[in-house]
Amino acid sequence: MNEETIYSELDSKVILTDIKNRATNLEELDETRLIQSMLHHIGSTDPELRDQLIYTLFYRFIIEDEQLTNEQVTDMFQTTLKYHLFHGIGETESDTVFTRAFSTLLIALILYQDRQQRFLSETDLDMLKAKLLAYLDCEIDMRGYVSGKGWAHSIAHVADAFDELVLHPHLDESEFGEMLEALWDKVMIPSLYVHDEDERLLNPIFALLGRGMDEHEIVDRLDGLPAQLSAQKQQLGPEQYWHVVHNMKTFLKSFFVKLSETNRPMLQTAVSETLKQM
Repeated sequence: MNEETIYSELDSKVILTDIKNRATNLEELDETRLIQSMLHHIGSTDPELRDQLIYTLFYRFIIEDEQLTNEQVTDMFQTTLKYHLFHGIGETESDTVFTRAFSTLLIALILYQDRQQRFLSETDLDMLKAKLLAYLDCEIDMRGYVSGKGWAHSIAHVADAFDELVLHPHLDESEFGEMLEALWDKVMIPSLYVHDEDERLLNPIFALLGRGMDEHEIVDRLDGLPAQLSAQKQQLGPEQYWHVVHNMKTFLKSFFVKLSETNRPMLQTAVSETLKQM
């Protein structure tokens, strides 16, 4: 679909507001044009359009009301992976982060629905796993709330997608370690997390535990943490190093609190002992 057939941001906002308010129905409109316009503007810097209308209505269309066919959702999935997930990857302080961050939220919705309907192919799911891992590794714009533009929150949003991926039956237990490593490594970065990213990164880790991942996988990482931090101290400047320490301490404190709601005494003790060493 070319640019001329995409609704402008203003037109999209008017149409989507009517749909949100139940003043008009999706079936009464050119569905293909509207969905393509929503995808095109998924990274809009207008927080009302991006968050309150596009994301909220994707949730309604895909999950709440199931108004889209499996074929339509699959097409959206493939378009998002091809054009949006890596849009502007490697940039910091640019608006492209909104496209990437809200693409991962859309992927999370689609994965949730696929767990109920199973319409994505094995190839689709394998490709998604590889691309999410690559995206998590490559994303360097860690901003949470951006003044005047709303939430970017790239790491929190991709953590939501990982949570859905971990819960998906397609993911095999042989892949659990790879998932844990990718999430763990994103805690130990020299950019300061200040918007509860630690708690969102914990969700897929607890999902891994819930699916039977051996607790020793985490204990081993805790045991190796002092050596990791020592290596970071040699490689980074003082401020960046203390950002890593802050991120890990905040993550472990949140981990400890969340473990208190479970029956995992070995893991809780291991997290507590690691915190005492930091």
